[in-house]
Amino acid sequence: MLPAQLRPVALLAAALPAAALLATALLATLVLLPPPALAAEYHVAPGGTGTGTEFDPFDTIAQGLDAAQPGDRVIVAAGTYSESLQTVRDGIEGAPIVLRGDTTDGPVVVTASGRVLRVDHAFITIEDLVFDGQYGDSDALDINDGANHLTLRRCEVRYSGRDCVDMGAPQDVLFVGCLIHHCLNSEGGRTDAHGITGGAVQKLTIRDTEIHSFSGDGVQFDPGRELPGWNDVLIEGCHIWLAPLPQPANGFATGTVPGENAVDTKTHNDAPRATLVIRDSTFSGFRNGLISNMAALNLKENIDALLDRITLRDNEIALRLRGPTSDRPAGSWVRAQNVVIYDAEVAVRYEDDLENLRLWHVTLGGDVATPFVEAAADNAQLDVRNLLILAATLPVEVQAPGNSGLAVDQTAFVDAAGHDYHLAAGSPAIDQGDSIAEVVLDRDAVSRPQGGAPDVGAYEWCDDCLPQTQLDAGTSSSPDAAPGTDPDASTDDPDAGTDPGQPDAGCGCQHASDAPASAVLILLGLCLWLGLRRRAPCLHS
Repeated sequence: MLPAQLRPVALLAAALPAAALLATALLATLVLLPPPALAAEYHVAPGGTGTGTEFDPFDTIAQGLDAAQPGDRVIVAAGTYSESLQTVRDGIEGAPIVLRGDTTDGPVVVTASGRVLRVDHAFITIEDLVFDGQYGDSDALDINDGANHLTLRRCEVRYSGRDCVDMGAPQDVLFVGCLIHHCLNSEGGRTDAHGITGGAVQKLTIRDTEIHSFSGDGVQFDPGRELPGWNDVLIEGCHIWLAPLPQPANGFATGTVPGENAVDTKTHNDAPRATLVIRDSTFSGFRNGLISNMAALNLKENIDALLDRITLRDNEIALRLRGPTSDRPAGSWVRAQNVVIYDAEVAVRYEDDLENLRLWHVTLGGDVATPFVEAAADNAQLDVRNLLILAATLPVEVQAPGNSGLAVDQTAFVDAAGHDYHLAAGSPAIDQGDSIAEVVLDRDAVSRPQGGAPDVGAYEWCDDCLPQTQLDAGTSSSPDAAPGTDPDASTDDPDAGTDPGQPDAGCGCQHASDAPASAVLILLGLCLWLGLRRRAPCLHS
């Protein structure tokens, strides 16, 4: 006879497909596990008297961090805390030390001139806090080598006179749903102040995060070119942008575009080739600044980069791709697929006899003055296939043997004037592409092909396919936008779509999966487990 608390699970399993039975077995195991020990919870609030309980909280966040042990949580009430924080001890795997802002009654702001937070310890999770550096003369967040397995979720980092976030060489760091902005240093007219930078980081994920208004790069690795080299960096679901400053900021005048690139790469000559994946992201506003050859993505040196399902718009140079030089003999390897580029002076600038460049299923839309610029790259290796361009003729790079593409007019697209480059019904790009085994999804994560052959360009068309979300919609960043705001900012949940193995479907063409049933099972199991802990089961037999 099954225990009473397992009978609902057994009944549900009988009605599920075989693919879900493994999840059912796992949930049954969870139900029978003994409840874990309860972690301590410390509270912080302005004017607290110092014992750390909910009704008698600490009055500084530092007190909470000093008290917290692995698995404990420090809950900080709304308010402004004038502190420069640093971590005290490691959490452990499965039991991190959690520092969380309670934003029920407003934001939780931690502020100091210069460094606001230093992280030296592993397994720390920080959520729902604003870190304000008051344009001080230090990096706002200092993340050092020991900060392995750090998570920053829904945090804002702002007003730094140096880098907003500077990392040493930690492993497995995650930014998710964050906002990083106004990292500005006007010394000498302009000095680098990056959004996120670091040394030989390993396994860094920047997801669903917005970075803007910086005087260096949005993301840069590794300015010191340190061994063993950085590796395994993922930028996903992000928007990194610049626009003319709507008001003076830390020495920069109104109207200045202070920064350089959205992403800039440097690494040691002798390090293993660094891997970088950028997908489902938008990069805009990298033009009319204080440097020449301003580019959204400046990819150079010893890297292997995959750019998938991204949009580049309103830039001087969308992609600046740099090959080997005498000083840096290992140039960048780049594969760009399902990419949309429009409103650019140059779409692709390839330099220094670039090797191993693959441009697959790229759409070059309106207001692209020059599709390709070659710079000291007579012997560059370009693999260009299924390029779709809004123009009268194909660029010479596409006409080379082995390459392929299609030049079309505005009628090939849903709304080229509005920069919607989904294919219109009857577009000459439909079913005219070469099959590329590595490209199985389009810009909207729709499966390829939908017809007898893949479509040319970044989007796949089918007659029952109506996009739910157009990640590349919108207009250029506006100088009339409010300070600290992105004119095209999404209102989506910043934690949505965080599974890198399951991209969000763009429309009804995407194949369905049994993930929803598995999600129900997981929720059911957690409910049962929590119910047993409280001796009040969620389900009754």
